[in-house]
Order: sequence, then structure tokens, then C-alpha cells
Amino acid sequence: MPLPFVTAPEIRVEQVGDETTGILELPVFNSLLVGERMMLDEIDYQSTVNEQTHRLAHIIQEMDELSEEDAKLVASRLMAMHIGIPVVLEPKEAFIRQREHRLIREIDNRLSAQNEAQVTRLVTAAIVYRLGKVDPDCAKWSDDDTRNLTEGLRNAIYAFMLREQRGGAAPADPAATLQLMAASLGKPNLPPTGEPSSGSCATSGPVTTRSPASTSPGARKSPSGKRSTKEPAC
Repeated sequence: MPLPFVTAPEIRVEQVGDETTGILELPVFNSLLVGERMMLDEIDYQSTVNEQTHRLAHIIQEMDELSEEDAKLVASRLMAMHIGIPVVLEPKEAFIRQREHRLIREIDNRLSAQNEAQVTRLVTAAIVYRLGKVDPDCAKWSDDDTRNLTEGLRNAIYAFMLREQRGGAAPADPAATLQLMAASLGKPNLPPTGEPSSGSCATSGPVTTRSPASTSPGARKSPSGKRSTKEPAC
């Protein structure tokens, strides 16, 4: 049901996909809708990243005698490599990564499974809330339906929704993202990556644009109470 706007917002639609995957038209809000945000929050991927990075930072602080702030930043840089943020490690960081490889592999496996669930849920939310108004069958779309999409189409929809989550902005600078990760450790949730959620109603005269090309989206102590931090000889 449309709201009685004095001035209705213009709604653009963007074509997502290509001739190979098939092309869909999705409305552009430069934000997630409230329902989309609620569906995504059920996965709570970002809190898992925060929790596991904090876990790694605690070990680094103890083993390498770093300040809490430095340990959090090192842990954030190590974890960034596993969530798609480009990072060039310093030699000491590379040593810590090698030393803690079992823990990092365990964390990586946990995050990989949850990241896949997040991708699926965000694509499902887009189809339910953005296409469901046009096609009633899409309003009944499920995560299982999303898993039956081609990888190319799923990735195209996901890339579109990431831009919406960022408010239409370009990806954040990696250095700023790492500082935000480190500062957020120990808090219940990381700050959201996109603009505040809001709902929208259909208005007249949608404008269609083409989407840009998309891209696919614990360690134990030694008996002494502290593991050796001696770096191996070259």
C-alpha cells in the first residue's frame, strides 16, 4: 500500500545479470529495506567475525606481549585476509599467522560456512522484497530456491545488494575498514556496513539502468602456561 507522500521519492530500477545468466530488474533504494535487514540479521555473520577476531587478538596479546590495541589491529589484519579485505602482512604478522595456522584454519572454516549463508540470505531477501511486489511467487522465495540459481546470477544479485547495503557508495578504504574492525572488538556487534535500513513504496515512472559487472562474492597453551614465541631459524 503506497504512502500519501507530499513528494514521492523517485524509484530507479537496475538491470542485474547478463544474457548468459538472465537479466532481472531490481528497484534501487540505496539502502536495505527493513525486511531485508531483518532477514540478514538472522545470520549475524558480522558478530561472528567480531567474536572470532577478538578470540585471536586475546591469544596474540598474551603470546606476543603486545598492547591490547596493537593485538586487536594485528588480529584484524590477519582476519581481513579471510573476509576479502586486501592486506599485505608485515613479517611479524606473517610469523604469527604461521604459528596460529590451526586456530586460523578453524576460524576460517567457521566463517566460510557462515559467509555462504549470508550470501544466500541476502540474495533471498532481494528476491522476496524487491521482486515479490511484482511477482507474487517471488514473495514465497526461500534460501533453497536461491541455492538452485546459477552461480553467475546469484553473484550478480549479491553484488547489487552489497552496493545497496553501502548506500550506493564505493567499497570502504581497506585501512579504514581494518581500524573499524579493531576498534569494534569486544563490542556486541560491529557497526553496520551500509546506510540505516528503511522501507520504500512504489512510485510512478521507474528509471532503468544497467548494473556494472559483478564479481563473486582455538589453540592450546603449552604445559608451561605460555607457548614459545621464538621464530624459526631461516
